[in-house]
Amino acid sequence: MSATTPDDAGRDPSPHLAGPALDAVSLTALRGPAVRRLLVLRAEGRLTPGHVHTTAQCLNVSDRTVWRWLADATTAPETADRPGVRSTDRFEITAEIRVLLAYWHGNASAVHRELVARTAAGTGTAGGNAASVLPPPPADRSTLPGGAPSAAVPLLDPLPSLSTFLRAVRRDLTAGERAG
Repeated sequence: MSATTPDDAGRDPSPHLAGPALDAVSLTALRGPAVRRLLVLRAEGRLTPGHVHTTAQCLNVSDRTVWRWLADATTAPETADRPGVRSTDRFEITAEIRVLLAYWHGNASAVHRELVARTAAGTGTAGGNAASVLPPPPADRSTLPGGAPSAAVPLLDPLPSLSTFLRAVRRDLTAGERAG
């Protein structure tokens, strides 16, 4: 027989598995004040890993995330008001790039090569690491595979790296769009 007392009968045996007490919007709103308070403690020389751990538990994030927010707020103080918010200047797949992906039958690396070639031809220089190892585009090529005019290739400034481009394709296109 188990030794369960009447006091233990109504308790959850694993309280550490409970979810956060606040909703996601409230937790996000509390990040700024928490990071600013931790920065004050750091300036006073009183910041401890325990402070960071407690803050992380309260905000339902990892300790490493809170340390990263503190590092970001130290290097760029404007991020202290909204820690963890993603930058809006990330590369995204546009309608023109979707058309190129269709012409290239979903071959994202080939689309990136076309973007690199167009950037190199449009500016007269090879802008990125990938552009420096590619041969210059042929001068007599007037269309892309599938019949797309070469003017359909947008001129991007700055040109994203191949890994950034592939990540954006995975993020911005649905599985059905990638398969189509």
